[in-house]
Amino acid sequence: MDGKRVSQQELLEQTNKNRGGKAGWIAAAAAAGLLIAAAAGLCAYAGSYQQVFPGVQLGEESLEGLSREELAERVSPDALLSGEVTVTANGLELGTYTQKELGAQVDTEELTDAAWHIGREEGALGWLKNGWTMLKGRLGGSTKVEAEVSAFDPAILRRTAQELAAGFDRQSIDGSYQLSRDGLYATKPAAGQRLDQEGLVEELEYLEGDPGEVEAPWEELPALDLDLQALAQELNAEPSAARYDVETGKVVDGEVGVRLDPEAAAFALEAAVPGETVQLPAEVVYPKMTAQELEAVLFRDVLSTTTTNVSGTGARKGNVKLAGAAVNGLVLNDGDVFDYNQVVGKRTVERGYGEAATYVNGETVNTVGGGICQVSSTIYLATLLANLEIVERYNHRFYPGYITLGMDATVSWGGPEFRFKNNTGYPIRIDVGYANSKLTVTIVGTKTDDTYVKMTYDLLGTTKYETEYVETEELPWGEQRQKQNGYTGYEVVSYRNVYKGDGTLLSSNVEAKSNYKSRNQIILSGTAGRPVTPEMPDFSQPTVGDAGIPVPPPMPDAGGEPAPPPAQEDPPQPAPAPEPDTDIPGWLLH
Repeated sequence: MDGKRVSQQELLEQTNKNRGGKAGWIAAAAAAGLLIAAAAGLCAYAGSYQQVFPGVQLGEESLEGLSREELAERVSPDALLSGEVTVTANGLELGTYTQKELGAQVDTEELTDAAWHIGREEGALGWLKNGWTMLKGRLGGSTKVEAEVSAFDPAILRRTAQELAAGFDRQSIDGSYQLSRDGLYATKPAAGQRLDQEGLVEELEYLEGDPGEVEAPWEELPALDLDLQALAQELNAEPSAARYDVETGKVVDGEVGVRLDPEAAAFALEAAVPGETVQLPAEVVYPKMTAQELEAVLFRDVLSTTTTNVSGTGARKGNVKLAGAAVNGLVLNDGDVFDYNQVVGKRTVERGYGEAATYVNGETVNTVGGGICQVSSTIYLATLLANLEIVERYNHRFYPGYITLGMDATVSWGGPEFRFKNNTGYPIRIDVGYANSKLTVTIVGTKTDDTYVKMTYDLLGTTKYETEYVETEELPWGEQRQKQNGYTGYEVVSYRNVYKGDGTLLSSNVEAKSNYKSRNQIILSGTAGRPVTPEMPDFSQPTVGDAGIPVPPPMPDAGGEPAPPPAQEDPPQPAPAPEPDTDIPGWLLH
């Protein structure tokens, strides 16, 4: 029989080999049992765990270990809606708001339930899953829950946009200027801006409750530039004093004198920031007198007063009264020019003027407005005595008789004109009164010294009139009637003499030269019924001329001509029978 002897050593190695295989299986079985036991224990532990499982997170925040009550506090709206929304516009940060401040909302109960139920699934499979969730969390794994945030409240968004607009909106600042006692100031234009509120609400709604940054839409509001060239033309002026406003009857401040260099002003304004007000390099001169100062001395003094007697027909007196009323109360500011025709207006029947004697081609006829030259003449003498500047004046064709030689001023619609200028430095008022057939002109204003004026004249020559006898069959034989008065011609130079209050003569200057024409007297002699043998008519009784004036018998040298009035300083007594005034077109005054 075949066989092999086994040594003791080999037998020992074989025995150990058999024993080692069984031990591995036993160890593995033991390890598996331990794992199963551990897993079972972990699952059992997970099933009894009364906090939020390990690894549960809300966003990046760990909720691990929180009790149900603590979890409810941790997921409050304040905590969940703390994400911020930043609003910007035109490079500016207008404001930052949390989601809650913008009206976002979140369901905290649902979120609490979601976080709490992680690791708490039911059933056998859920029992194993819960253990796995516990193990994963212990090993650093995570399970996240998310808060479902609703979109922002539109009403809150609109209110927020309105609040942001209140801080962002800026009205444009147009270029402007201001003239004050301190100088001339200009404001550099600055563009404005306006937030598009509806557009911003749409941008915020687009976020749908999420945090982030929003660029709000806006628009620029342009500003008007300051035209310095036009400003210089507008302001460049000489200063003017306070004045009397004729329309309101009140004293108003005068104009400020300004000299502005546009180029220098542009340089100063360019250095300013938009919206800044800077002083411009300008020469500013303010009036010497304010309205308040003028008010205190307004119409304080009587500068002159002149009275002339008014005679003639009722129509003539009515014309004088009507023309005087048109001038009465007229106020002239310093520098204003009085224009008689412009002030009185055209003399027409519709305006109440009647027919009175005037001159036409050297003859006396009745025309509408006759007599109004007495008003212009009386005003002229008053202006001379008030030391005012005469701009335009003409003497009558014939000496009128109611005022001193050289002191009259004839007028007519369409010319001649009578004009003077207020050069006193203050407003003046012309007061004209008519009573008891007397016309009085008073000029009131403000005197700054004690000077006064006397008017004188020199009679350079006279031209005597002649008497013409004209036969007419319209009058019976032996009867005479005056057809035309005779006027002596005078050549006169008048002087304006200015005196100090103590009587010292300051100046004596030629005021005007007046040349009054002469006019022949015309006597009509009746020839009707002349006898065959002519007999000299009886001139022992004077016949009656026109206007009831007795006509003296004819004298070979045209006697009865009055002597010229003597030179006088003060207004003379008016002549007893004033001659007609001139109120007809200048081309007829011949």
